Amino acid sequence: MKFKTILFLLFGLSFVLSSDSNSQSTKKVDLEKFKRIDKPARDEVSGIVKDPRFQDVFWVHGDSGTKNRIYAINGKGELLPDGDSEGLEISGVKNKDWEDITIDESGNIIVADVGNNCSCRKDQSLVMVKNPSEKNQSTEDFEVFNISYQKPKGFLYKFMNYSMDVEAVFWKEGALFALTKRFRGRETDLFKLSNLNSEANNEFQLVQKIDFDDEVTAADYAFGKLAVLTYKSLWIFKDDETEDMFDGEISHYEFEADQVESVTFIDSETVMIVEESGEIYKLKL
Repeated sequence: MKFKTILFLLFGLSFVLSSDSNSQSTKKVDLEKFKRIDKPARDEVSGIVKDPRFQDVFWVHGDSGTKNRIYAINGKGELLPDGDSEGLEISGVKNKDWEDITIDESGNIIVADVGNNCSCRKDQSLVMVKNPSEKNQSTEDFEVFNISYQKPKGFLYKFMNYSMDVEAVFWKEGALFALTKRFRGRETDLFKLSNLNSEANNEFQLVQKIDFDDEVTAADYAFGKLAVLTYKSLWIFKDDETEDMFDGEISHYEFEADQVESVTFIDSETVMIVEESGEIYKLKL
């Protein structure tokens, strides 16, 4: 057998093995338009997360230009505790560009003020609201954490502002993760923040890179699965408990929708996707 033939066979075998270890299925789906979030919670919806402390409570927020409030809603998009609710005001905090929301194991809500389309911000931050209730109208029980991102190695990076454009964060096993929307048109970066310190800068550390089909607009982790939303599809990564967050079984759902910017798990087999306009979709995995 010729040497070139042997190399070709070895390459083909390695490709098959690689494909089997990182299987992916793609489905084209019609999103089921379910409800629309009540006003004022539907103003430029930019993030949603299910609150596991309660039976049917989700938290949503708007992005830049909207109020410094997070809103409790139920799975039908109805305001909680009643239709007259004006949300939970985070006193003294400005909504510069809130882009996503998540919740830790203690029930603390984390709002990510990280929108950065110009890649020029120097004041990105996280706002942690301590154990909020849908019955609260205002709170001063919160902390603000200033953040930055690990710079690449190199002499020039020491002197330049290095700020990421992020619209997706999620909490997993005691750490906060952030996915860049896209870095200057290239692949998406995954960053990790293991500790939060309100008295110092908190630097996200680069974990890995991955290329999605479009800009990443939201993410959520629950039930051993990571959901990553782009403008035209949903990616589900089953956690295989390795260091590679995107290794293992992958499900990919392509769809047509307007500006989708929020995603959260309802249960282990259902996700909720929300457009910026407040339209709610449910997708069975």
